[in-house]
Amino acid sequence: MFHQRQLQAFVQTAELASFTQAAKQVHLTQPALSYLIRKLEEELGVELFARNTRKVILTEAGELFLGHARRILADMSLALHDTRNVRQLAQGHLTIAGLPSVASSLLPRTIARFGARHPRVTVALRDGLAGQVHSWVEKGEVDMGLASPLEENRELQFEPLFRDDLILLTPTRVVLPGSSPWQGLQDMPYIAMTPGSSARRFADLAMQHAAVSFKPTWELSFMSSAIAMVRARLGFALLPASSVDVFNLENVTLVPLNTQEPREIGILQRKPVHTSPALEAFLRCLREEIAADRTELSDGDQI
Repeated sequence: MFHQRQLQAFVQTAELASFTQAAKQVHLTQPALSYLIRKLEEELGVELFARNTRKVILTEAGELFLGHARRILADMSLALHDTRNVRQLAQGHLTIAGLPSVASSLLPRTIARFGARHPRVTVALRDGLAGQVHSWVEKGEVDMGLASPLEENRELQFEPLFRDDLILLTPTRVVLPGSSPWQGLQDMPYIAMTPGSSARRFADLAMQHAAVSFKPTWELSFMSSAIAMVRARLGFALLPASSVDVFNLENVTLVPLNTQEPREIGILQRKPVHTSPALEAFLRCLREEIAADRTELSDGDQI
């Protein structure tokens, strides 16, 4: 198959009507230029130039091929330009998926940090339950997911980033130091997340370890709805710590549970893993945002 150097040699010779001038333009000796054109003619199976004249004249086949050669070179130039722009983050697009807890807290902050550095790369965000995030990643509908692991899936790679503990939210009340966080909840309605959600499995596991059991009075899909129910003094909720700082927590008491098995949150990518320059840059911003969160917590800004 002919290559870019051959096409450049042919187009320059045709446009300048001179082997000598064309050779100078493409920085070759005239014999080297003539060799490239002969090889191109062999691959095409036609003569491109009439060689029985003193002038450089295109044959009929040469005239037809010239337009194609120009378009191929233009397409190759555009492809190289776009590829360099992607590598240099001058253009591009990412689609990120995340659990509702991180899609309402960590990911928006990361997208803002990334956008400030790379304004020409657009980012789309999908939020969904753990099963949805896994499915989107596996089908290649998103570039990466930020979620908790489910059952082992050989099609996906999971890289853990941090552990997300659980927060008990109740209407305003006094929690005595050293007392059980579960104390006083027996007669309070339980506002649970939807069955099958990562947050619900996380809460069920925490209650199992604490040897307590509460039957849900309500089962909601959105954490904002659960917190609004708590604010209205309709019951208590168990939510991931990563999510609660973005909501209105007026008239809500927060109690960290320090569960035995905190929920693990990490990066999901489809195998074989291919990380584009834009995604690499996004992951750097993500890790910086997580490190900033940990610094704030170590400085005492804990719930």
